[in-house]
Amino acid sequence: MARQPKVCDYLEWYLDWYKAEHPTTHSKAKSEVRLFIDLFGHRPINTLRPMEMESYKADRLTKDKVAPETVGKEVRRLQAAFRRGVKWKELDFNPLEETQAPRGVRSVAVRFYDRTAMRKLYRANPGRAPLWLFMAHTGLRRGELVGLGKDSVAGRRLRIESAPDEEGQGRTKSGKWREVPLNRYARWALRHLPDPLVAVHKDTVSSWFASDAKRAGIGGSLHRLRHTFCAHMVMAGVSLRRVQLLAGHANYATTEQYYAHLSNESDFEAVRSLKF
Repeated sequence: MARQPKVCDYLEWYLDWYKAEHPTTHSKAKSEVRLFIDLFGHRPINTLRPMEMESYKADRLTKDKVAPETVGKEVRRLQAAFRRGVKWKELDFNPLEETQAPRGVRSVAVRFYDRTAMRKLYRANPGRAPLWLFMAHTGLRRGELVGLGKDSVAGRRLRIESAPDEEGQGRTKSGKWREVPLNRYARWALRHLPDPLVAVHKDTVSSWFASDAKRAGIGGSLHRLRHTFCAHMVMAGVSLRRVQLLAGHANYATTEQYYAHLSNESDFEAVRSLKF
C-alpha cells in the first residue's frame, strides 16, 4: 500500500531540505510549488490522480494564462520534489511522473557585458575580480568551475573533463570534455586564484556574483559571463562552429540561436549585396 503523507507536509519538509542544500534558489523553488500546495496540500499524495495533474497543468495554461515556460518550470520542480521522495523511500510513487512539462519558446536577445560593465564588476569587489575575469575569458559554467583544480591546465590550455561528481553527474553539460586556450587575461586570473579555484557550492558562487553585480550596478546573473565569452568572440569574427566547440554547446543550433545575429558576416554583408 502506498504511503500517505499529505502534500503540504511532504513539500514543506522538502523545501526545508532544499533551503539547506540550495540557499540561493530556495525562494524560487518555494514560489514554484506554492500554488500546488494551496490546491492539493490537504490531500494525501497517493490520492492524486494523473488526470488531476493534467487538469492542473491545463488550468495554469488556459485559465491563469501563465506562459508555457513558467508552467514547465513548475511541473519540473514538482516532479523533482516527488522524485526525491521516491528516491529516499518516503513515497511509493511520483504523482506527476507521467505529466509532460510544457516548454515554451521565447525569442529573446541574449544579454552580455561590455568592457565598461566588466570593469565596474571588477572594481565592485577586487578580491573576487580574478574569478569573474577567469570565467568571462573561459566560458565556464558554474558546475564546471566548482572543484576545478589547476592540474586541469596543461601549458596554456584548460581541459574541462566530464568526470562524474558526487551525485554521479558529469561536470560538463554535454557529457563531453573540451579544451579552452587561456589568453593572457585568463592566465593572469589563474595566478591569483586558489587551488581548487572554488571549493564552495555552485549556488554560493551565484550568490557571490549577484551581490557583486548589484554593487557594480550592472545586474544580471552569473551565466551572463558565459554569454559574454561567446558574444565577444562572435563579434570579433570567430566562426560560430569554433564558438560552439569552445563553449561546449552540444548542438550547433544552440550557438546559432543565441549568437548568429552578432556575427560580422551576417546582416550587413547580406543587405550590402542588394542592388535592385
